[in-house]
Amino acid sequence: MNAQLLLNSLRVQDDNLDALIDILEAEKNAIVLHDFTALEQSITDKQKILRTVDQEESNRVKIIKEFAGLYSLELPKASVDNLLRQGKNYLEKEFKELEKIRTSIKYKVGIVSRINSQLKDLVDFSRNMIKETLIALVGNSKNSLVNKKV
Repeated sequence: MNAQLLLNSLRVQDDNLDALIDILEAEKNAIVLHDFTALEQSITDKQKILRTVDQEESNRVKIIKEFAGLYSLELPKASVDNLLRQGKNYLEKEFKELEKIRTSIKYKVGIVSRINSQLKDLVDFSRNMIKETLIALVGNSKNSLVNKKV
């Protein structure tokens, strides 16, 4: 196992996060614009990319464990941070590139977190709007909207 496998895995994950950010922005715009078709498409796309992110994460953990085993490194957790801390001597050529990609991934995860928070706020707002609209239309009673008697 060489560090190039890890670099490639992290590059793929970095690209996956770029795609996820684009999808989340599209989802946010679809909610704001009340575009149900675009919202459904963005949710489908998000599910696909999240599966890809999860698969690549599993691949990365496997690569780090193999690398740690090869050099007898005791990593508390198979993370890039732990590997960079403890395996720095074995990653001479790739160390700076690994740090650069790790920093990029951390930054993009922060963006994903921020957009998810915005989406949560939008969904909460939409829920409240629907609730208020229904209350305005039918009142605050618990009576059914539809007459069940036929």
